[in-house]
Amino acid sequence: MEDAFQRILQDLIPLRPSEGQSKVMPLGQALRKYVQPGLTLHLGVASTPPNAIIYEMTRLFRGKDPRFTLVALGLTTLYSLLVHAGLLQKVITTFMGDTYPSPGPNPIFQKALREGKIRVEHWSLLSLVLRLKAGAMGLGFLPTRSLLGSNMELDNREDFLVLEDPFAKSGPIGLLGSLNPDLSFYHGLAADPQGNTLFAPPYAENLYGALASKQGVIITVEKIVSTDFLRAHSGYVRLPGYRVLSVSEVPGGGHPSGCNAHGIAGIEGYAVDNPFISELRKACKRSETLEAWMDQWVLSCSDHPAYLKRLGEPRVTTLKEKSHPDSWRDELEAIRPQMREDESANAMERMVIAATREIISRVKQKKYRTLLAGIGASNLAAWLATYLLRQEGYEIDVMAEIGLFGYLPRPADPFIFNLSNIPTCKMLTDIPEVLGLLMSGETQCCLGALSAAQVDRFGNLNSTVVPPNLFITGSGGANDVASGASEVLVVVPHSPLRFVAQVPYITAPGHRVRTLVSTLGLFEKMDKQKEFSLTGVIQDGKSTLEETIRSIKAQCGWDLKISPDVRTLGLPTVKELALLRLFDPQKFFLTESG
Repeated sequence: MEDAFQRILQDLIPLRPSEGQSKVMPLGQALRKYVQPGLTLHLGVASTPPNAIIYEMTRLFRGKDPRFTLVALGLTTLYSLLVHAGLLQKVITTFMGDTYPSPGPNPIFQKALREGKIRVEHWSLLSLVLRLKAGAMGLGFLPTRSLLGSNMELDNREDFLVLEDPFAKSGPIGLLGSLNPDLSFYHGLAADPQGNTLFAPPYAENLYGALASKQGVIITVEKIVSTDFLRAHSGYVRLPGYRVLSVSEVPGGGHPSGCNAHGIAGIEGYAVDNPFISELRKACKRSETLEAWMDQWVLSCSDHPAYLKRLGEPRVTTLKEKSHPDSWRDELEAIRPQMREDESANAMERMVIAATREIISRVKQKKYRTLLAGIGASNLAAWLATYLLRQEGYEIDVMAEIGLFGYLPRPADPFIFNLSNIPTCKMLTDIPEVLGLLMSGETQCCLGALSAAQVDRFGNLNSTVVPPNLFITGSGGANDVASGASEVLVVVPHSPLRFVAQVPYITAPGHRVRTLVSTLGLFEKMDKQKEFSLTGVIQDGKSTLEETIRSIKAQCGWDLKISPDVRTLGLPTVKELALLRLFDPQKFFLTESG
């Protein structure tokens, strides 16, 4: 006779292939069911942006004045659709602008801000993520050293409090008020019908926004799978199903962004569609051209399958092929015939290589163990320095804010978050660990490298706004790096508009900025001085030392101090130029105009 133990072992103990109640529904149905006007919506990024949701939101709410408040790490080019369609009344973010092929202002965002159609609340990457983390933890605040000394400290007084550290006695700290959106959206690799969701690293902001949201999360995924599949990959499951309101299978839901499948069997990744992003960026130059683009790619596509059909199977297949770790080789091979190793260095190339040499010098002198660089010329300098130091036997790990640690950048694409760099990482993690621990922890030793729109004599950086109404992009992670790295080097092309006596908006404070490299010279804070002095002149092969110094002073917005021992920095070597041009063969960052 079967005993009670045996019945339990047969009926209750065995694992079920799929657990829980199914929450699977089409994306449009999910949005109509859960999204109401006036909500605070969070578009989260834990590897791949939820771009299909941007399209569907535009289709559903265009012309209806829903007056959403949007929380997002960054509003890049695709988010211009939400602004142009009139869906947003307020944005809580760290960045608003274009990123590819190089960062810069977006005309749609600028126009909306100039006309007062949206309001923006500026934060840094780490500070915004910590606000969401505090909300997820049910805490009123979390501490930080970011924002201190910046205009964001002043502008965000309702949600940011400064006080003396009561325990460490190390000076002022900031308290970030928690942030709890109404509803959150994410795109994952896979989920079971209950909503337990798998994400591939790097995790960027992680799932704090999903866990902080008052109502829950709407999830799109590349593939709906069994719970058994998730059990086999449980190390990648970051979101529990009990927080999920709906699950929608949306293959290619991150396009035109890329999707890193991290080698998980049965899930296909795809590369960033750079030509698509470039076309959208061109369309954003005028409202009329963006309207035409929206008609083609959004409004005339009934849903995401129709959008993929318009993309075409050959294009989708090519993007999947380009997601292979070694695809950069084919890309570089196609560009190689245009590359010239015997071409003289232009001003931008001379600047980057001068910055590379300074990074190498600082690393050796201070024994820095990590490098963290922002987008642009600064990251190219950090990349070159990493390889040249590695060749000399110096151990240095380069990091990227979204969660890349110890990566070795691949040639062909200078974009810092290029998916080809992910397989080279020693560790994949998230923003709080990179910016909050590995860069700025008390026992760490990190050199930061940044670019900016403007710099002043104290090293303060501005990448946010030039009064009265010229909006640039915002902080991103720049404030966090300037606030937390052991020391900071800045790379800025030289011009009177960029070199100002005092920046009108402090995006990042200059107290840790010790070195500045421009297209004309090298500037350092000597003998604990708070202002820069000119200590080096970048040779161009044509001008004399005296001529270049006069040019530097004429294009500097303050009475520049000149070191008595100004040195001349030599021209780039063939090896340095070749290495640099391998990383930016199309000169996205290396054009003469800067």
